[in-house]
Amino acid sequence: MGEHGGVYRRRRPEGTVLYEAVRDNLATLLAEASEVGRGLPRYVERDFTRYLECGVWAHGFARVRCESCKDELLVAFSCKGRGVCPSCNAKRAHVTAVHLVERVLPHVPYR
Repeated sequence: MGEHGGVYRRRRPEGTVLYEAVRDNLATLLAEASEVGRGLPRYVERDFTRYLECGVWAHGFARVRCESCKDELLVAFSCKGRGVCPSCNAKRAHVTAVHLVERVLPHVPYR
């Protein structure tokens, strides 16, 4: 795989401060939000839950194999969320920027 592209390194979200804070306090946040009012919107709860599963092999992965060198690796599923996950937000921002530059904005100099 080194000849055609970079080496894949799995993100390790479960070792980050954000992940630990969400994991340790999500149940409390949801309970307190329910006590105060109607709770958080379902999409917010869903984004937090998916974030806790994003990039963690226990929540799903794909086995990928290079046809030329027959090298195999596991790629953990991502949440593709917009709200909480910094990795998926960065990916979405990159894809949006490429779309704007290649398909929307005219090909003229910018500064």
